[in-house]
Amino acid sequence: MTEKQPPTSSRQELRKARTRAKLLRSTLKLVSERGTSAIVVSEITEEADVGTGTFYNYFSSIDDILEVAAHESMEYLGAALDRSVSQMEDPAEVWSGSLRHVVRYALAEQVWGWFFVNIGAAHPALMSTFGPRARRDLQRGVDEGRFSIDDVDLAVACAFGALSAAVERGLTNPETADTDQRYAKAMLQMVGIAPSEAAQVAAYPLPELDIGDKEMLAAKPII
Repeated sequence: MTEKQPPTSSRQELRKARTRAKLLRSTLKLVSERGTSAIVVSEITEEADVGTGTFYNYFSSIDDILEVAAHESMEYLGAALDRSVSQMEDPAEVWSGSLRHVVRYALAEQVWGWFFVNIGAAHPALMSTFGPRARRDLQRGVDEGRFSIDDVDLAVACAFGALSAAVERGLTNPETADTDQRYAKAMLQMVGIAPSEAAQVAAYPLPELDIGDKEMLAAKPII
């Protein structure tokens, strides 16, 4: 029996999605290697193995694709974090688990890790994707009396600055053990958890990062 093929329109849409994802992943790779200041369209399309003109079927400029690559890859990871820690009841475990997962992901997927470092901790995509999640988790900890924070927004900014530094340290010093736990412990202490308890919470086993349907990743801007 002949396997039924998807409609032509569906195949075309899938090809377009995969081409778009190739352009985004190529952008992530180039930024991870050289930062954002010296990249041109022809380099992105050469890395993606598509014609230069194809770029403009999807993006209007270098700034456009950089913004999309940052926002979509972080939002995709942020959604995975939400799924992974959703069953945790203790705000301290949620805060620690989310931060540790980001560090672990960045160190395991080094293209994304260096992309994250090179775009900077103050990038708007970071603040618009991870920012509301971090603020939500911190505010929950304050509301439940678990955290002691005078300024939640300042705590978010401090956490992101330290996150970028922790990822860069882990990438440049791969022999350093437990980078995720060291970072999480520091961020737990920042919100008022005692050092001994912070060390304990930061060392809890982590649930697997739920990145979703792996079969669909070919059309996603995630490494």
